[in-house]
Amino acid sequence: MATYTITINERTKQGKSLRDYLQALGIIKDEKKNPEQTLTLHAIEEAESEECVVCEDFEDYLKKVHV
Repeated sequence: MATYTITINERTKQGKSLRDYLQALGIIKDEKKNPEQTLTLHAIEEAESEECVVCEDFEDYLKKVHV
């Protein structure tokens, strides 16, 4: 199987249509990720893995974070 790299101008109507079509077929993956979405997903994973700090209030947070 071959791998191709193409550049699509997503600012044009044709570029958006082509990108949407290729994604719908499942033959491309969008390598651009929204940074806010990435941070949110990371926070959810962190909370689920119980690696986060749980605080009762802001004063408790300050005690735990500022050793």
